[in-house]
Amino acid sequence: MASTIKDVAKEAGVSIATVSMVINNKADHITMKTKKKVFDAIAKLDYKPNLTARSLVSAKSFTVGLLVPDITNPFFAELAKAFEKELSKEGYMTLLCSSFEESEREKQYLSELISRGVDGVVICSLTSMETQILDALKQAKIPYLILDNRYSLEQFSVHVDDYKGGVLAASELLANGHRTTAFIGSKTPYVNIANRLQGFQNEIERAGGAVLTFKTDLTRSGGETISEELFSSEATAVFCSNDLIAVGLYDAANKRSLALPDELSVIGFDDISFSDIVKPRLTTIKQPVQLLAEKAVQHLLLMKKDPDYHFYKELIPVSLVKRESVTKPAHV
Repeated sequence: MASTIKDVAKEAGVSIATVSMVINNKADHITMKTKKKVFDAIAKLDYKPNLTARSLVSAKSFTVGLLVPDITNPFFAELAKAFEKELSKEGYMTLLCSSFEESEREKQYLSELISRGVDGVVICSLTSMETQILDALKQAKIPYLILDNRYSLEQFSVHVDDYKGGVLAASELLANGHRTTAFIGSKTPYVNIANRLQGFQNEIERAGGAVLTFKTDLTRSGGETISEELFSSEATAVFCSNDLIAVGLYDAANKRSLALPDELSVIGFDDISFSDIVKPRLTTIKQPVQLLAEKAVQHLLLMKKDPDYHFYKELIPVSLVKRESVTKPAHV
């Protein structure tokens, strides 16, 4: 027999009214300790609130759309997991949509989210600079924000300090004696990738070094594809614009019996789960996925609650995670 709200109240040791307020996201005055009791009871009893009834009463759908460019990319998979976890704490469900880098699919998903009357949309990396879909969200009065802003659109956004990430990568390589370095970016001119390059290049050149630039797809196979050009260059170290490219370089290096990092030092960007598994373990720039998710949920729900709440963008700091893929070049 299905559990009822009365069962939850009894299990949590609170009133039915308290359970109702927690479920309906009207519990601002209720302590976190009490909320936890309610959520623990809901989980234990596998209680399923009547979302249709909640929607009729509150004029909310209690759903938020999360649009990612490629859910097979570990970074976006980890971000989606953290986002869903944070959103569920507030009594909302996540509708996950993966566009697989196709702008038409992206438009279709956003159109569907609008028709479903979601309470908000978080867009991780638009696949094109077309703003019609954002205009449609505005017209529907659906709050939205952009994570990982590839195009520097004048919109609400939460993203990491890509420029600082480039500076941190350069500083680590310079500290290990590297002067002829390489950067692997994207074939598509994304602003966030350009900022990583700018920070890296400025720091390397300030120290009298040089940066060779390469472009490829932001995938594991993209790293393998560009490897021949990179391995044939004079670079003693490379900064990859994401960890997947770095893993692709590892694949290519293994096939050629190229010793990493003795023959080539490698730094990635993102700190996906692969980074701590590959050999040598990858030194990388960490994007704080949990913090990104928390900030996205915080801003989105404030926008939903208060139409007059506005913010332009929030810049999240990055950090260098030192592992085993950087060492001094052979000639130092």
